[in-house]
Amino acid sequence: MSWSETLLDASFRGVPIQVVEESLQWQRSLAEHGTPFKNGDSVRDLGRGARRFPMELVVFGVNYEIELQNLLATLEVLGSGELIHPIYGSVSVVPHSLDVKHHADAPDSATVSLVFVEDTPDLPFFARQFEFIDVAVTEDEDTYTWQDGVFDLFGRIDSLVSEIQSWIGGGWVGLIEKALGLPGIFLRVQQLRSQILGVVSGVASMARNPAAAFDPLVDLFRTPSQIRSAIQGTTPSKSNQLLSMSGVPASIPGGDSLTTEAARAGNAFLISARQGIAPDADLLPDGMPSDPVAAAGLALVVLVITELALSHAQAVAIVIEDEGKKPTLSPTELEGLVNLVRSLVQSSILLQRRLYDVEVARPIIEGLRNTAAMIQSRARQVILQSPPMIERTVESPASLRLLAHRWYGAHARSAELLRLNPGLNTPHNIPAGKVLRAYAE
Repeated sequence: MSWSETLLDASFRGVPIQVVEESLQWQRSLAEHGTPFKNGDSVRDLGRGARRFPMELVVFGVNYEIELQNLLATLEVLGSGELIHPIYGSVSVVPHSLDVKHHADAPDSATVSLVFVEDTPDLPFFARQFEFIDVAVTEDEDTYTWQDGVFDLFGRIDSLVSEIQSWIGGGWVGLIEKALGLPGIFLRVQQLRSQILGVVSGVASMARNPAAAFDPLVDLFRTPSQIRSAIQGTTPSKSNQLLSMSGVPASIPGGDSLTTEAARAGNAFLISARQGIAPDADLLPDGMPSDPVAAAGLALVVLVITELALSHAQAVAIVIEDEGKKPTLSPTELEGLVNLVRSLVQSSILLQRRLYDVEVARPIIEGLRNTAAMIQSRARQVILQSPPMIERTVESPASLRLLAHRWYGAHARSAELLRLNPGLNTPHNIPAGKVLRAYAE
């Protein structure tokens, strides 16, 4: 049996093609490692690259122009398509190059040289959503859904809040007791009390709920709970308020009472969070200072930043989950919410890592990191629910409703276009040449 007896009818995306000549090409990626003064190299095979199918096609006959137009039209379609190769069968490919030739000695015909490149889709970046979280999952992998992951996220945040609160509370008690046992007790007591009450009253003023008078050196567990309740009470729950950073103060509340080092670091971290960027690690010492007053100031910054990170993580997680059901935000706005949480979490992680013992801080750092990763992954999945984002040029003056009808055949999608272009000042009169962000389909 020869290949001429088993040839298949070749086609691409259902359009028949007449193959005159074909070949198969591919090459492997190799990593070559040489050793000085030694002949030869150690070669490691990194896998095969995409197969390439150079082909020579012919289009002929009285209807060759129609057939050529059909072929060119299907080659113009974006993305991969099914190639029925006359020898190798069905292959998913992407057209790479094209060359159409006409010759005077061959009327009513054309030769088409093209190269198809095999398309092998990547595996999902997360083979199973949220699998990087250390959560006990007893069901089969295929039954673990996004809803399960969201429940895990909320449970993770709740348990992390309790863990951090208990750890911070215990550490706070030890820090104050250590300070009270050093010389110069009266001056230290005055400085400690001033720092603590300044931050507590500053956080309480954010919530417009003045804190009841108390002595922080007597009621040691009251300080963490006061800061926590005030921050949770001021954290917004709506997306527009979160995006406006209304829950993140511009500076550490009551920072005037802190030491210079603590106030500078805390204010810089809050500025980074409001900008959605990573905090600067150079602002922190490599460990807690030996002076108890300076250490207490940095501990107050840890309390405020960590509680801000957790409360905003909870609020943003709920907003993102609502977006998965009914989109109201643009991809840029979703990214802004994720950047806000990530910056606050990074600041808290940095504080824990630089100021406390690694064995004590590691469980907290891992919990914060996993929480931020889950929020980022969920936001990415919500964004990918929508078609790809492109930029489209308005060809003639129109309103958003008319543009939605032209581009999608659905005038009601004008609200979607307005959401994707929040800076559009005149949605009722858009000039020609204006570039708008829109979904591809």
